[in-house]
Amino acid sequence: MAFSKKLIENIKALLHSAAMENLNHDLYRAICEELHVVKMYYEMDLGDEDRYRNHRTGELVIAAKEVDKQLVLFDSGKKSGFSRQYRYYYEGYEYVRAYIEFEEGVKEEELDDSVYDLCADLVYILASRENLRRMLDFAETSDVLTGIPNIAYCQKKYDKMLQNADPHDFLLLRINLRNFKYINEVAGAGAGDEAIIQYSRKLFRAVEDDEGLCRLGGDNFVAFIHKENSKKFLKKVSSITINKLKAAPNNQFEIGAWVGISSLADDEEKNFLERLNDANVACGIGKSRLKQDVVFYGDNLKEMVMQGRDIIAAFPAAVKGHEFKPFFQPKVDMRTGELVGFEALCRWLHDGHFILPDQFVPILDREGLIPDLDLTIFNETCRAIRSWKDMGLNPPRISSNFSRKNLFVPRFENKILRVLEDNGLVAEDVEIEITESTKDIEYDRLISFVKTLKEKGLFISIDDFGTGYSSLSLLHNIEADIIKIDKSFTDMVTEDKKSAILIESVITIARKLDMQTIAEGVETKEQGKMLMDMGCNFAQGFYYSKPVDYQDATELIKKNPFKPITE
Repeated sequence: MAFSKKLIENIKALLHSAAMENLNHDLYRAICEELHVVKMYYEMDLGDEDRYRNHRTGELVIAAKEVDKQLVLFDSGKKSGFSRQYRYYYEGYEYVRAYIEFEEGVKEEELDDSVYDLCADLVYILASRENLRRMLDFAETSDVLTGIPNIAYCQKKYDKMLQNADPHDFLLLRINLRNFKYINEVAGAGAGDEAIIQYSRKLFRAVEDDEGLCRLGGDNFVAFIHKENSKKFLKKVSSITINKLKAAPNNQFEIGAWVGISSLADDEEKNFLERLNDANVACGIGKSRLKQDVVFYGDNLKEMVMQGRDIIAAFPAAVKGHEFKPFFQPKVDMRTGELVGFEALCRWLHDGHFILPDQFVPILDREGLIPDLDLTIFNETCRAIRSWKDMGLNPPRISSNFSRKNLFVPRFENKILRVLEDNGLVAEDVEIEITESTKDIEYDRLISFVKTLKEKGLFISIDDFGTGYSSLSLLHNIEADIIKIDKSFTDMVTEDKKSAILIESVITIARKLDMQTIAEGVETKEQGKMLMDMGCNFAQGFYYSKPVDYQDATELIKKNPFKPITE
């Protein structure tokens, strides 16, 4: 069969359609009928084909109908005789297998190979071009990893929704997954990606057709939903089960979320980005300061935001003006009542009143200012020690806390040593409290940090011991002098048998490693006596004293009013 005039006209029409608009698949029919073809389809390696699938309809976005894993361009429904296969390659690898099935009665030897080869190549090129266009359009509006919409598409859908709806009837949500980094750390980055994919698709099925959900990036999502659907949607967000993760406990994780919500007041008008900013603020404050799963943006949050900005703006002058004050909580030998130390705790005296740590620490932490705050309190503590020595007093060793955030400040150990030197103190005057680390990169740096300070003669204590999940490894690799038993264990020592057994085990291990133990949060004589029976002789807590200012600490050093806990 040669090129007939009708076949040429149909091919020209197909080319024009592909060049000027979306490809008209009805034109395939005219060409196939002219060539006695009853079915034309192909198989294509799409990799993870779900990336190119509409997750609401379940259909692939490419230019073909999916039938039994075949991508069908034309099917007349008639019975076929023989078929031909065409293979196409990309960068040396087989990429597509195309198939043409002919009418019954057509004899293969009567076909003009040049006509069919040309037509097959032509259809392959046109179909590939249209698929590329559709995939690019899909990629422009979809998240690369999960295939659900991205923020650009979500905003367009929101704006389009407003043409026929009232924005006051909708909530806009910013969603941040809780502790998602734990999945990456425990199960690996691959499992983390799979968890995000599963989470996205399960949550996507929870929104209605006239609502929207998108992945903002990382473990963050944005949604807009009807107010009347909010209870059901938030219940779904509160816990989504991720299955078939090989490295996960029981092959699954339960994922919750922090949610910030923008709900417009009756007289309030805001666009999508303004509402998203409000939801971002609510989500951030809920996570870092309020510790609430779901937070609505409102006047109270606006005030907190302004307060946060004021705190950040005031911080440099507060450091220079010595507004950050160490308050000193005594450490006492329960056997004798002797004052054996203090822990320096941070307080901020600003404009004549104290700002509580939970009001400013999360804000400074978010701004990366915790290393500056820790060093400031350490310097103020050293100044207090210097002052007491100049008064002829003999203050006990005083501990100062240093956050894990300091580990990533280059040569931070040298800054600590320089503060000691500037105040004319020696290593025995102070103690450095560090918290348990949770990441390998922090852990390695922590070992180096401690090693440098120990070589200079400083005392090291491990704060909040037992709250991390690297406790025994920490004891093995770090030459600490003191273990501080976390208050959460002390609270339960007389109430819970398991806590008592754990504490006694820690005390025994510490003693065999030539480490001291001190119990934090001792509030009753019964707790103190039980701790002493276990072998822990040192305590810190309200049973002896709350944290006190410099003047009251001075009196405690002079008078040492404490008594043995047995009296």
